[in-house]
Amino acid sequence: MFLFIFVSSLSKKGLAYFGKYIQPTPILLPINILEDFTKPLSLSFRLFENILADELVVVVLVSLVPLVVPIPVMFLGLFTSGIQALIFATLAAAYIGESIEGDH
Repeated sequence: MFLFIFVSSLSKKGLAYFGKYIQPTPILLPINILEDFTKPLSLSFRLFENILADELVVVVLVSLVPLVVPIPVMFLGLFTSGIQALIFATLAAAYIGESIEGDH
C-alpha cells in the first residue's frame, strides 16, 4: 500500500512531493518518512490480527462444542471480515487521497 501512496503522489505532484518531508523543518525529516511507512503498515497489521483472532475463535469453538455452534460463528466471521475489508479499503483510499492533497 505504501507503494501505491508513493506512486500516486509522485505522479500527481512530481518531485514537489518530496517537499512535504521537510515542510515544517528539515529536522522532522525522519519522523515524516516514518509516518508514511507506519500508517499503511499498522493498518495491515490490524486487519491481519483481526482476521487471525476470528479464525482462532472458530478453531477453539470447534474443539470445544459440536459444529452446531461454530457454523453460525463462521458466518458471523465472514460478515465481520467483509466489514473489516471495507474499512481497510476506505482508510487506504483516505491515506492515498491525503498524500495526493498534501495538506496534513
